[in-house]
Amino acid sequence: MELDLSSSSLLTVRPCPHKQTMALVPPSKDKKSKHKLVIGESSGRVSLYEFKRGEINKAWTNESLLNSSIGGSGGVNVTGANDMTGGEEETARQRLGSMFSKNSSSGSTDGSNGASNSGITSLTLGGAGSKNDKIFVSNGSKVIGLSKKGKPFFTLTSNSSESIEQILVKNSSLWCRQSGGGYQKYVNGAESEFYQVAEGVNWIEYESLTSSCETSETHDALLGCQDRSIRVVRDGENISTLGVDVCVTSLGCIDKNNEPVQNHKRVVFGTSSGTVAMLRIDGDGAGSHGWAVPSSGKSKGMVNVLTFSDISHDGVDDIVVGWEDGTVSVLGFDISPDMPQSQFSVNIGESISSVQCGRVSNADYDEIVCLGFAGKVISFTNEPLHTKDTDDKHGRTHATINNENKIRSMKKELEEMEDQIKTKKTLLATKEKNSSDSDAIGVSADLVQAFEAKTIFTLDEAEAAYLINVEIPLEMNLVLLTSSVSVDLLDSETSNATVSRSTPAEDSGLKLSACYRMVEGGSRLQMKVRTTEGEYGEISATIVGASTPHKSAVVVKFPVKPLSLHCRAAAFRPDEESRQFNTLTLRGTFSINVAHEWVRACLPEIPPYQPSPGNSESRRLYFRNVFTGSVLEIVYDANLMTLKSDNLSTLAIFKECVSRESTKRRVHVSDSVDVNEDSIPNFLGLLHNRLQHLLSLSRQVEIIEAIKEINTAEAGDNEWMSPEYREILKNADQIRKEHKMRPMIQNYLCGIITDLFVDRHKLRGIDVKHKIPDLQAVIYDYDGERLLSMFSLGFT
Repeated sequence: MELDLSSSSLLTVRPCPHKQTMALVPPSKDKKSKHKLVIGESSGRVSLYEFKRGEINKAWTNESLLNSSIGGSGGVNVTGANDMTGGEEETARQRLGSMFSKNSSSGSTDGSNGASNSGITSLTLGGAGSKNDKIFVSNGSKVIGLSKKGKPFFTLTSNSSESIEQILVKNSSLWCRQSGGGYQKYVNGAESEFYQVAEGVNWIEYESLTSSCETSETHDALLGCQDRSIRVVRDGENISTLGVDVCVTSLGCIDKNNEPVQNHKRVVFGTSSGTVAMLRIDGDGAGSHGWAVPSSGKSKGMVNVLTFSDISHDGVDDIVVGWEDGTVSVLGFDISPDMPQSQFSVNIGESISSVQCGRVSNADYDEIVCLGFAGKVISFTNEPLHTKDTDDKHGRTHATINNENKIRSMKKELEEMEDQIKTKKTLLATKEKNSSDSDAIGVSADLVQAFEAKTIFTLDEAEAAYLINVEIPLEMNLVLLTSSVSVDLLDSETSNATVSRSTPAEDSGLKLSACYRMVEGGSRLQMKVRTTEGEYGEISATIVGASTPHKSAVVVKFPVKPLSLHCRAAAFRPDEESRQFNTLTLRGTFSINVAHEWVRACLPEIPPYQPSPGNSESRRLYFRNVFTGSVLEIVYDANLMTLKSDNLSTLAIFKECVSRESTKRRVHVSDSVDVNEDSIPNFLGLLHNRLQHLLSLSRQVEIIEAIKEINTAEAGDNEWMSPEYREILKNADQIRKEHKMRPMIQNYLCGIITDLFVDRHKLRGIDVKHKIPDLQAVIYDYDGERLLSMFSLGFT
């Protein structure tokens, strides 16, 4: 059943680039009263809002948290403080005195061990029992607690130099996720657990896998990790690692406050590919895969946030999902209890930072409240806004009344902004008058609108290309994309910009210069590029905002590794294990740390080196090429590295990379390559279907018009046609699109096969450059047998 939800713009705040920085404070007494909205911004400001018939009432704002030194570096029992006014604050501090640091003014405010310039990085609610009336925010390595009246009552500073990216609070327990992949748990202000994931942790959730989370006093931590896994941590120890296909970016337990069903709980998680899926996890941490809902239609990007609420009022919690591309969806179980279906979907125009469900505008109707990257707050409610309000004597609709109240609030805000602008103009005029000519540049800099850009550089495994997502909190003018490595620009369905390319100067060191100019405005842009393996360097994006009176820009750089199209894999698939492999062995006097750095220099998704727990130091990593389907296994220890791949060029690229890196370190490394001749036809077999398809595209395009004319003459009756012709007629537009891209893909495949041809014969000491034109002729006029024979010939 499709949900009929009406949208309503609640307010706009300053940019909120971090996830989970909004919460709904529950009603204190009357169950019929409404939730209040609390938001933490990138500026460090935390504000509480109330809404009455569309009119905004800001209950309080705290803008001094970044300089807060309450509690110093100590911790407090997070359930022990009540709302405080005047002398009550000192009383509470005395009552909790044993939990505070003695030197309350020693709280660090630098970026390394305290507040930073990143603003509010996470916001959550907590309190005694189910009374979640306290607000907790993180900034840098600090966690600050606020009463429901906005007064800070404690500060806890982590003993780690990493920034805290996410916090969760229940009773006297505090869970923290750090930017460097660390997880910490504090109980009554003292650290009780610590666990480190080298590859990185993208999300944490506390859960009791053996009972209801609401009543249990012991909780496990679920970690959604970058290395395509969900880890279950109990008492600081990893009791289970559950592998998934792609990186986990968000997760939650739909059975959080219920007892386990058949000894397991359902954990719902979102991934970097946009898929929403479910795992069943039992009390011992063992898991089994359940349903999975892939991203449909245009690419939604990664799942940023998800939450659970019975929006459809069928007695079963629905899944509310917020995606990176700004889409908000409700997945419900009305049609099938075993597979959720999309019941509502809308795009708000900016990436989703937070999603919460409650009753903010009207105590009688449920709402989905979304917070966007640029600060837009939008509500989707089941209240019939376009029906007449029975209490209004003028017969106006609910939406009209709300809009009129919003207009009054906006007029007040505009008056305040006008006063601020007048004050700013006066200050600038005074500064300009008092400044010398040499300070003129500095004066104009005050008029430039500075901004931060949110960028994501991720490998789309389905497209075998890198997606570059750029978003800024103002209108975007253009993006200049340059690259020091060879890349192919691909069309992006979600792009609303025109692309113009220019030839870089020969001495610039660039191989690409392209300008994406926004056509219809907007603050988001997606670009798609395919890199060429064997080359390394960086892609640079210069993002120009449409600010006035002066333009401002941000430059972001993305590194490209030599084996950039390889993605991490948990292990080889059964069909991959039976392939024919070539082997590269590297020996020398080097530590496992150095070997790890060589792997990191060559391949993506490799974190900095961290010692393994226990005595085992040997590492084993698996990778898969997302374009060709070839695989790579790396086993390394001190003084020895062994690599296996069914693509000989992969080993040649890695060997060249290690040679370059070892020369920098002045480390002698000897290498040997064991070539399996059977791997050549096996690898070419991976490319056969794609080459055959490219060859058939030309023929299909040639006969499309003829088939259409015959179909028109027969009044659309094509039953007499062969299945092949009917398929061509059905997919005519897609065939033309692929045929347009055919030269680019054919050149790319030709480069892969040519590299393999050269690498194979180079190992035999044979120079085959004079045979490359013959090889390329066979590839463009594809013949599988002739191509294979080219590799088996002996050249002198």
